[in-house]
Amino acid sequence: MGKGQNEGGFSEDQLQMYKDCFKLMDINKDGQLDKNDLRGAFDNVGVLMSEGELDGLLGEIGGACTYDNMVKMFQEKMAVIGNDSDDLNRPGFQGLRPGGQD
Repeated sequence: MGKGQNEGGFSEDQLQMYKDCFKLMDINKDGQLDKNDLRGAFDNVGVLMSEGELDGLLGEIGGACTYDNMVKMFQEKMAVIGNDSDDLNRPGFQGLRPGGQD
């Protein structure tokens, strides 16, 4: 586990970034991301997603797409592919942050 990382491998700054992005994507503020939330998030960054692509993304979570389940999925993907957590998630989230950058 790297410096400043919790037991899941993410730093507090990374977890806060995920939380901020989740809140931005959760358009209806119900604590879960659904297809409409994801569609809106991708539309906001100029990416049109098909129903199948949205279903595929939600299917990767393995249950309700809550903040905790989303972070768990990121942790599992990191464990499988062995990437640095910043490299795994930064490209997808950059467009959702105000200003589009860290």
